[in-house]
Amino acid sequence: MGQSLFRSIPWWWVLVWLCLPFLAVMLMWPVGGPPMGRFWLGFGLAGLVAAQLPWLAARRLVLVVLMLAVPLVFLGNTFNISLYNYDLLLPFLREVRPLRSPEYLIGGGVVAGAGALAWRLAPRVPHPREPRVAALGLLAVLCMANVDNMVTVSTAGSYQGVPQPDAPFGSAVQRAGVASPRSDGRHLVIILVEALGNVTSPAERALFEVDWNRPEWRQRYDVRLGTSPYYGSTTSGELRELCGVWGDYSQFDFSAADCLPAQYAKAGYKTAGWHSFTGAYFDRAQWWPGTGFAETGFAEDLVALGARRCGGVFPGVCDHDVPALIGTRLKQADQPQLVYWLTLNSHLPLLEHESLGTTDCRYGGTVLADTPPMLCRLFQVHHNLFEAITAMALDPELPPTDILIVGDHMPPFFQRDARVRFDGDTVPWILLRAR
Repeated sequence: MGQSLFRSIPWWWVLVWLCLPFLAVMLMWPVGGPPMGRFWLGFGLAGLVAAQLPWLAARRLVLVVLMLAVPLVFLGNTFNISLYNYDLLLPFLREVRPLRSPEYLIGGGVVAGAGALAWRLAPRVPHPREPRVAALGLLAVLCMANVDNMVTVSTAGSYQGVPQPDAPFGSAVQRAGVASPRSDGRHLVIILVEALGNVTSPAERALFEVDWNRPEWRQRYDVRLGTSPYYGSTTSGELRELCGVWGDYSQFDFSAADCLPAQYAKAGYKTAGWHSFTGAYFDRAQWWPGTGFAETGFAEDLVALGARRCGGVFPGVCDHDVPALIGTRLKQADQPQLVYWLTLNSHLPLLEHESLGTTDCRYGGTVLADTPPMLCRLFQVHHNLFEAITAMALDPELPPTDILIVGDHMPPFFQRDARVRFDGDTVPWILLRAR
């Protein structure tokens, strides 16, 4: 009975239509990755149906679609891009340099190899038409989906693509009290820091406090720290802070909004939005002016002002050069300024690169010595950034300026061991309120 049941399992179908499309996901199980159980179920059922097609060319076409869809879904979920916003992956693939990352190179090789093997083996797969065989195929799909759910359970809550309909809104701008311009006309700088997460493990939290809760700030500022919820990717974090909504820029009606830059502009502020990467990435050059920015500056503009270039998967401007440029702007200003700056260099995956200061990373000493190397690199890049922000903030010639620093989302690590060190629901913010 048992042997008969074992022989009835459509093993060729399981290999070609289930295992090979998800091979990269399976290889990531010991390392980390987002929950993919529902996609195992959906794509597996699609494979059962497609395997019935009498035309080999049609079956191969569906296989190719599955081979491409699975890694795109995996990558999108890793960066908290929901199914509704998969058009955001196209700018990612167009603007970044994934081939500089060993993780992407290995993943791409696995997907290509599995796809080639599935293409070659497709003619050998019999049509699972008998009800018993089809039922066993469905059982295999359910088993793989459940295995994935069990393997990824420890970090499942850290993938925050979209909020629940009844999720209360919260932002650093709102909670720090800078949603409305002050009557004294002091400058405001808002820095949205890429992959600045809320550290929860005690040892790493101590390192976080060294950089993000500096005693020397209190010589000149009243310092407040807090957390706010986040959902989605960086652009969702931007709408959260700039326009006070959960949402995505591609579906947001800026013409009907009253975003923070527009409010500050009405109060007599000169408003500027800066980003250390290209303005074509996620169409920021197009939609940022809709929030009320009178001026926008991207990598080429910041280079022209004196910033250097930094390498990596996201080659752009060196973040640690930008605070000095902001300081110069504020010291030369003849009217109140709102400067919003979106950083870049801490975008994962982080490589060893001399320009980023991540070569042979040893930041944190024994605290980070046995952790995934990318965690050390992230702390190092954030440390470099806050050294530069501190130099700007404590410049004696800087006019009265409030500085709000906030994370966009938790660091989207592939590695489970790194991801569990951060709160999956909130990001930190720090307000330096000038006395």
